[in-house]
This record gives sequence, structure tokens and C-alpha cells, in this order.
Amino acid sequence: MAKGARVLRGRGCKMITPNIIYYARLSLERNGSKTPKYVITATAGNYAPMEKLKGRDGRVSMFLVPKTSCKSSAPQMRLQAKDSLNFTGLKDYFMDGKLSGYAYGYAPAVRTYTVKGKEKPNPLYGYENDGFLFIVHQDETATSEAEKIIPSEIELIVLEGAKVLIPSYCKQLCMGGFDEILNYLRKQSNVL
Repeated sequence: MAKGARVLRGRGCKMITPNIIYYARLSLERNGSKTPKYVITATAGNYAPMEKLKGRDGRVSMFLVPKTSCKSSAPQMRLQAKDSLNFTGLKDYFMDGKLSGYAYGYAPAVRTYTVKGKEKPNPLYGYENDGFLFIVHQDETATSEAEKIIPSEIELIVLEGAKVLIPSYCKQLCMGGFDEILNYLRKQSNVL
């Protein structure tokens, strides 16, 4: 697992990479639902909130849900977990109207959230300073436009305490700055 920060040097730049504390691969579960459902199928590292997000079947599932808010700052897509918890908005999921292949986000910073009039504890509370990076993989065999827009797989990388710099880390991810460690995490991940 990637422990501690390290400095990457090259071409006159100096970038500190944060501590990667968790990696997960979310695979599309074809269940006939209109809303795409993803299940964590492989992990590396440990992220305590994930234990609280397990469903009755012992798996962590998330739904890819489009924006419902009228706020212009709301991301176009979000991941919704157990008990309708908005795990995170996927910022930069679309760039200039097209799928970017990458996104970033962070945990909601509220202690509780409301579902159907009931207050629920936010399992991510206390982790709101962590940043999330996403690599979105499209189905290369898809034939219809609707199928092409639904990712076949989403990779999640949790960066400890990186919320403030997460947009910059997303750009670094796009430019290949995490390729080496990602290959390592993919090889070391436990298939569930």
C-alpha cells in the first residue's frame, strides 16, 4: 500500500503525492434497473466508512445518479450508497459535454442526513477532508448511445486529507501521474 507522501520530479515540476489509503473497483451489475448499480468487486487498503456502507448481502453497492438539484454548482452525476447516502458528487465527470473518463469528489461534511423524513448518521462524517479520485471505464462493446454513456467499471482511489487539492490531483491522474501506483494497487487488490 502507498504509505506517506513522496515527491515526483520531472521536467521542472515538483509535485507531492498524497497518501493513498484505499482503492476499490466498482463493477456494473446488470440488474435491469434504469439506474446503473455498481458493486465493489476488488479492494486494496482499508477505509473504515466502507464497512458501514455494506448492505444486507455484505457488499458495498452504489448507484450512479444524475443531477437532480437546480444548483449550477451541483455535479452532473453522483454516487449514492446504502440508505440513499450521497457518497459524493462526481465533479468533472463531463467536460465540454463529453465524458472525461475521470472525476473527483469528497465526502459530505454533515454529521447526519435526512432520508424520507428520518435523520441518519453519516458514516463518512469525520472523513470529510479525504479526497476521492475516479477513473471511469466505458464499455467498448456497447452499441447504443445509452449503453456507451453507462460506465462498465469505476475505479475509486481515496487520498487521505486531500480534499483541498483534489482537483489538482485529478489533473495529475489524467496526465498519468498515478499510473505506477495504480498498476501496483490493481495487482495487489483483493477480489471480493
